[in-house]
Amino acid sequence: MIKKMTSLMMLAASLMSGAAMQPAGAQDYGNLLKGLMQGRSGDVLFDTIRSITEVSFGQIANGAQVPQDAQGKVILYRTAWCGYCKKAASYMQQKNIPFVERDIEANKTYQAEMKQLGGKGGVPFIVFGSKTLNGFSESAIDQNYAAFKGSQHDGGTPAPDGNATAYRSAPADNRLQSGDALVGKIGGIDIYRQPSKGSPKLLALGRGEEVIYMGEEREGLYRVTTTRGEGWVDKLLVRKPG
Repeated sequence: MIKKMTSLMMLAASLMSGAAMQPAGAQDYGNLLKGLMQGRSGDVLFDTIRSITEVSFGQIANGAQVPQDAQGKVILYRTAWCGYCKKAASYMQQKNIPFVERDIEANKTYQAEMKQLGGKGGVPFIVFGSKTLNGFSESAIDQNYAAFKGSQHDGGTPAPDGNATAYRSAPADNRLQSGDALVGKIGGIDIYRQPSKGSPKLLALGRGEEVIYMGEEREGLYRVTTTRGEGWVDKLLVRKPG
């Protein structure tokens, strides 16, 4: 254990001494050190989970499948401590970009999912259909989301090999968009204050009572605006009216 800690401290010192030679903002060294301390070889899929700002573009790996619950949405792979992940989530909320969040430290299934889609352990790792973005940049998010929306309007996101519709999204009239109204399928549906079914309840949604979808999904819950403020509702218990 002492030997391991000594190695980590030596690596951290080496990284910090090299930071003076790097452009400002090229690497989040505090979060990298945190990732080093948290990463345990053989216990996680990524030896080091790091927070990065150097933007790079890519495509999902050949044969990989975008998860069904993320069809038509952007996927943000993140950690709770990553500041650039928080900036990416905040920016997409401001732009009303529908997205789902995957905490790769809280759920190892999401680690495996991210790796399958081409992630190397750096967060934020953002998936736009068949395209990927590593790092945080507002303009890069805008660029990738515009292309993603365009591919959806064409009937589906192309597969990595160029063949059509391996990740075909739902028809446009059924796809849920930010600003859409939702109603409960039954009466008395709980609206939670936080994206967790264990959090305090904001209100109980009456049958036929409408809420507005805010374009964000976490852990099977939609973020919605209600008559009493914003909250979260089980996505399986609501639908578009009509």
